Amino acid sequence: MNLESKFIVQNVAENRALGEEIITLVRAGWTRFLAEDPVSWPLWPEILAEFPDFHFALLEPETKQLMAAGMTVPLAWDGELSELLDRGWHWVLRQSLDDRRHGRKVHTLSAANAVVHPNFRGYGLAEQIVFQMKRIAETHGFRRYIAPLRPTQKEKYPLTPIERYAQWTRKDGMPFDPWLRVQKRLGAEIIGCARNSIWIDAPLAQWETWTGLVFPDSGEYILPGGAVPMVADRKTGRGVYVAPSIWIAHKLS
Repeated sequence: MNLESKFIVQNVAENRALGEEIITLVRAGWTRFLAEDPVSWPLWPEILAEFPDFHFALLEPETKQLMAAGMTVPLAWDGELSELLDRGWHWVLRQSLDDRRHGRKVHTLSAANAVVHPNFRGYGLAEQIVFQMKRIAETHGFRRYIAPLRPTQKEKYPLTPIERYAQWTRKDGMPFDPWLRVQKRLGAEIIGCARNSIWIDAPLAQWETWTGLVFPDSGEYILPGGAVPMVADRKTGRGVYVAPSIWIAHKLS
Protein backbone atom coordinates (compact mmCIF):
# COMPACT_ATOMS: atom_id res chain seq x y z
CA MET A 1 0.00 0.00 0.00
CA ASN A 2 1.29 3.46 -0.89
CA LEU A 3 0.73 5.37 2.34
CA GLU A 4 1.25 8.75 0.67
CA SER A 5 -1.87 8.12 -1.45
CA LYS A 6 -3.86 8.03 1.78
CA PHE A 7 -3.29 11.67 2.72
CA ILE A 8 -2.82 15.15 1.28
CA VAL A 9 0.15 17.27 2.36
CA GLN A 10 -0.61 20.95 2.79
CA ASN A 11 1.42 23.69 4.43
CA VAL A 12 0.32 26.81 6.29
CA ALA A 13 1.41 29.06 3.42
CA GLU A 14 -1.16 27.29 1.24
CA ASN A 15 -3.89 27.39 3.89
CA ARG A 16 -3.46 29.88 6.73
CA ALA A 17 -6.35 28.34 8.68
CA LEU A 18 -4.21 25.23 9.18
CA GLY A 19 -2.06 27.05 11.72
CA GLU A 20 -4.77 27.20 14.36
CA GLU A 21 -5.82 23.62 13.62
CA ILE A 22 -2.27 22.39 14.11
CA ILE A 23 -1.91 24.23 17.43
CA THR A 24 -5.26 22.86 18.61
CA LEU A 25 -4.11 19.32 17.79
CA VAL A 26 -0.82 19.85 19.64
CA ARG A 27 -2.60 21.21 22.72
CA ALA A 28 -4.95 18.23 22.78
CA GLY A 29 -2.09 15.76 22.57
CA TRP A 30 0.19 17.21 25.26
CA THR A 31 0.03 17.07 29.02
CA ARG A 32 -1.46 20.31 30.31
CA PHE A 33 1.62 22.01 31.75
CA LEU A 34 3.40 21.57 28.41
CA ALA A 35 0.33 22.68 26.49
CA GLU A 36 0.31 25.91 28.52
CA ASP A 37 4.07 26.35 28.78
CA PRO A 38 4.54 30.10 29.35
CA VAL A 39 7.79 30.15 27.33
CA SER A 40 6.80 28.40 24.11
CA TRP A 41 3.12 29.06 23.67
CA PRO A 42 3.33 32.87 23.35
CA LEU A 43 5.79 32.30 20.47
CA TRP A 44 3.56 30.13 18.27
CA PRO A 45 1.60 32.93 16.55
CA GLU A 46 4.83 34.62 15.43
CA ILE A 47 6.42 31.31 14.42
CA LEU A 48 3.37 30.42 12.32
CA ALA A 49 3.37 33.86 10.71
CA GLU A 50 7.12 33.99 10.00
CA PHE A 51 7.60 30.45 8.67
CA PRO A 52 4.37 29.31 6.99
CA ASP A 53 6.24 27.21 4.41
CA PHE A 54 7.79 25.15 7.20
CA HIS A 55 4.62 23.93 8.95
CA PHE A 56 2.41 21.27 7.38
CA ALA A 57 -0.50 18.94 7.90
CA LEU A 58 -1.37 15.51 6.58
CA LEU A 59 -5.05 15.63 5.65
CA GLU A 60 -7.51 12.81 5.04
CA PRO A 61 -8.34 13.18 1.31
CA GLU A 62 -12.14 12.98 1.48
CA THR A 63 -12.96 14.76 4.73
CA LYS A 64 -9.86 17.01 4.89
CA GLN A 65 -9.60 16.04 8.55
CA LEU A 66 -6.23 16.72 10.17
CA MET A 67 -4.49 13.35 10.52
CA ALA A 68 -1.06 14.55 11.63
CA ALA A 69 1.07 17.66 11.58
CA GLY A 70 4.66 18.84 11.78
CA MET A 71 6.26 22.18 12.54
CA THR A 72 9.84 23.09 11.65
CA VAL A 73 11.95 26.23 11.89
CA PRO A 74 15.13 27.44 10.14
CA LEU A 75 18.27 28.19 12.14
CA ALA A 76 21.58 29.90 11.49
CA TRP A 77 23.31 27.19 13.55
CA ASP A 78 26.49 26.20 11.73
CA GLY A 79 26.99 22.67 13.03
CA GLU A 80 29.06 23.27 16.17
CA LEU A 81 27.81 20.48 18.46
CA SER A 82 28.94 22.08 21.72
CA GLU A 83 26.47 24.90 21.11
CA LEU A 84 23.55 22.45 21.31
CA LEU A 85 24.35 20.51 24.46
CA ASP A 86 23.09 23.17 26.91
CA ARG A 87 20.23 24.12 24.62
CA GLY A 88 17.11 22.42 23.43
CA TRP A 89 13.52 22.96 22.36
CA HIS A 90 12.96 26.39 23.92
CA TRP A 91 16.22 27.59 22.38
CA VAL A 92 15.19 26.35 18.93
CA LEU A 93 11.97 28.35 19.03
CA ARG A 94 13.55 31.56 20.32
CA GLN A 95 16.65 31.32 18.14
CA SER A 96 14.70 30.82 14.92
CA LEU A 97 12.86 34.09 15.51
CA ASP A 98 16.03 35.90 16.57
CA ASP A 99 17.81 34.72 13.42
CA ARG A 100 14.91 35.99 11.31
CA ARG A 101 14.80 39.40 13.03
CA HIS A 102 18.54 39.90 12.51
CA GLY A 103 18.57 38.63 8.93
CA ARG A 104 21.08 35.86 9.56
CA LYS A 105 21.71 33.32 6.82
CA VAL A 106 20.12 30.02 7.84
CA HIS A 107 21.82 26.67 7.25
CA THR A 108 19.83 24.20 9.35
CA LEU A 109 16.25 23.02 9.69
CA SER A 110 15.07 21.94 13.14
CA ALA A 111 11.93 20.09 14.06
CA ALA A 112 9.71 22.05 16.44
CA ASN A 113 6.58 19.92 16.80
CA ALA A 114 5.24 16.60 15.57
CA VAL A 115 1.83 15.18 16.42
CA VAL A 116 -0.50 12.45 15.16
CA HIS A 117 -4.25 12.66 15.77
CA PRO A 118 -5.37 9.87 18.14
CA ASN A 119 -7.79 8.53 15.51
CA PHE A 120 -4.93 7.94 13.05
CA ARG A 121 -2.23 6.40 15.24
CA GLY A 122 -0.76 3.10 14.14
CA TYR A 123 -0.77 3.93 10.42
CA GLY A 124 2.86 4.95 10.05
CA LEU A 125 2.14 8.69 10.08
CA ALA A 126 4.96 9.45 12.51
CA GLU A 127 7.38 8.21 9.86
CA GLN A 128 5.65 10.36 7.27
CA ILE A 129 6.04 13.45 9.47
CA VAL A 130 9.79 12.88 9.64
CA PHE A 131 9.92 12.20 5.89
CA GLN A 132 8.10 15.47 5.14
CA MET A 133 10.44 17.39 7.45
CA LYS A 134 13.46 16.00 5.63
CA ARG A 135 11.81 16.91 2.33
CA ILE A 136 11.38 20.51 3.51
CA ALA A 137 15.06 20.67 4.48
CA GLU A 138 16.15 19.36 1.09
CA THR A 139 13.73 21.55 -0.87
CA HIS A 140 15.06 24.68 0.82
CA GLY A 141 18.69 23.66 0.41
CA PHE A 142 19.56 23.30 4.08
CA ARG A 143 22.82 21.61 5.02
CA ARG A 144 21.35 19.62 7.88
CA TYR A 145 18.15 18.60 9.64
CA ILE A 146 18.16 18.25 13.43
CA ALA A 147 15.61 17.78 16.20
CA PRO A 148 15.56 18.16 20.00
CA LEU A 149 13.47 15.06 20.64
CA ARG A 150 11.15 14.82 23.62
CA PRO A 151 11.17 11.02 24.12
CA THR A 152 7.62 9.73 24.34
CA GLN A 153 8.27 7.13 27.05
CA LYS A 154 10.65 9.14 29.24
CA GLU A 155 7.73 10.15 31.46
CA LYS A 156 7.56 6.54 32.68
CA TYR A 157 11.19 6.77 33.86
CA PRO A 158 11.47 10.30 35.31
CA LEU A 159 14.39 9.43 37.61
CA THR A 160 16.61 8.02 34.85
CA PRO A 161 19.23 10.47 33.50
CA ILE A 162 18.55 11.34 29.87
CA GLU A 163 22.03 10.19 28.82
CA ARG A 164 21.31 6.67 30.09
CA TYR A 165 17.78 6.64 28.69
CA ALA A 166 19.05 7.64 25.24
CA GLN A 167 21.27 4.55 25.18
CA TRP A 168 18.60 2.02 26.17
CA THR A 169 17.88 -0.53 23.44
CA ARG A 170 15.55 -3.44 22.82
CA LYS A 171 16.69 -7.00 22.14
CA ASP A 172 16.83 -6.23 18.42
CA GLY A 173 19.29 -3.41 19.04
CA MET A 174 16.84 -0.63 18.17
CA PRO A 175 16.26 2.25 20.60
CA PHE A 176 13.96 1.56 23.53
CA ASP A 177 11.97 4.77 23.01
CA PRO A 178 9.34 4.54 20.22
CA TRP A 179 9.89 8.08 18.89
CA LEU A 180 13.63 7.53 18.83
CA ARG A 181 13.06 4.24 16.96
CA VAL A 182 11.10 6.06 14.28
CA GLN A 183 13.97 8.47 13.79
CA LYS A 184 16.57 5.69 13.77
CA ARG A 185 14.71 3.71 11.11
CA LEU A 186 14.78 6.80 8.91
CA GLY A 187 18.52 7.29 9.28
CA ALA A 188 18.90 9.55 12.30
CA GLU A 189 21.80 9.41 14.70
CA ILE A 190 21.98 10.65 18.29
CA ILE A 191 24.40 13.57 18.50
CA GLY A 192 23.95 14.50 22.17
CA CYS A 193 21.56 15.30 24.99
CA ALA A 194 20.35 18.61 26.36
CA ARG A 195 19.35 18.64 30.02
CA ASN A 196 17.88 22.16 29.84
CA SER A 197 15.63 21.77 26.82
CA ILE A 198 12.38 22.88 28.45
CA TRP A 199 12.44 25.23 31.44
CA ILE A 200 9.12 26.06 33.10
CA ASP A 201 9.18 28.29 36.20
CA ALA A 202 5.68 28.99 37.52
CA PRO A 203 3.81 29.65 40.79
CA LEU A 204 2.92 26.52 42.75
CA ALA A 205 -0.74 27.49 42.47
CA GLN A 206 -0.39 27.26 38.70
CA TRP A 207 1.31 23.87 38.98
CA GLU A 208 -1.57 22.66 41.15
CA THR A 209 -4.03 23.75 38.46
CA TRP A 210 -1.99 22.10 35.73
CA THR A 211 -1.43 18.78 37.51
CA GLY A 212 -4.21 18.33 40.06
CA LEU A 213 -1.54 17.79 42.73
CA VAL A 214 -0.73 19.76 45.89
CA PHE A 215 2.81 20.49 47.05
CA PRO A 216 2.86 20.67 50.87
CA ASP A 217 6.66 20.63 51.21
CA SER A 218 9.66 21.87 49.30
CA GLY A 219 11.34 19.17 47.25
CA GLU A 220 11.01 17.05 44.11
CA TYR A 221 7.64 15.84 42.81
CA ILE A 222 6.98 13.39 40.01
CA LEU A 223 4.30 14.85 37.74
CA PRO A 224 1.84 13.04 35.50
CA GLY A 225 3.37 13.33 32.03
CA GLY A 226 6.63 14.76 33.36
CA ALA A 227 9.94 13.51 31.98
CA VAL A 228 11.73 14.61 35.16
CA PRO A 229 10.60 15.69 38.64
CA MET A 230 9.45 19.24 39.28
CA VAL A 231 11.22 21.04 42.14
CA ALA A 232 8.87 22.90 44.48
CA ASP A 233 10.04 25.71 46.76
CA ARG A 234 7.51 26.64 49.44
CA LYS A 235 9.52 29.72 50.48
CA THR A 236 9.27 31.34 47.07
CA GLY A 237 5.95 29.71 46.21
CA ARG A 238 7.29 28.54 42.86
CA GLY A 239 7.98 25.29 41.07
CA VAL A 240 10.63 24.70 38.41
CA TYR A 241 10.54 21.95 35.79
CA VAL A 242 13.67 21.51 33.68
CA ALA A 243 13.23 18.73 31.12
CA PRO A 244 15.78 17.21 28.73
CA SER A 245 15.80 16.40 25.04
CA ILE A 246 17.79 14.02 22.89
CA TRP A 247 19.42 15.77 19.95
CA ILE A 248 19.29 13.80 16.72
CA ALA A 249 20.53 14.61 13.23
CA HIS A 250 19.48 13.27 9.83
CA LYS A 251 21.66 13.03 6.78
CA LEU A 252 20.27 14.83 3.75
CA SER A 253 20.62 13.58 0.20
